[in-house]
Amino acid sequence: MAQRNPIADDELVTPEVARRELERLAAEQGVKPIVDLALLRADFWPKDESVDDFVQGVREGRRASETRSVK
Repeated sequence: MAQRNPIADDELVTPEVARRELERLAAEQGVKPIVDLALLRADFWPKDESVDDFVQGVREGRRASETRSVK
């Protein structure tokens, strides 16, 4: 099934073409597959704070960004 190309409005792209393009970009940029999931572990939240504290912090950050001015 073809989908619209988000970059070129008039161009239809099949999944195969999109995959080849992504693989080409990854090769150009030197992107490699992740082989160790431990590398993705985020270690930025204090261990003594609960997940509820984390969720509250995320919500507060989102609210703060919604009220920021672009001036």
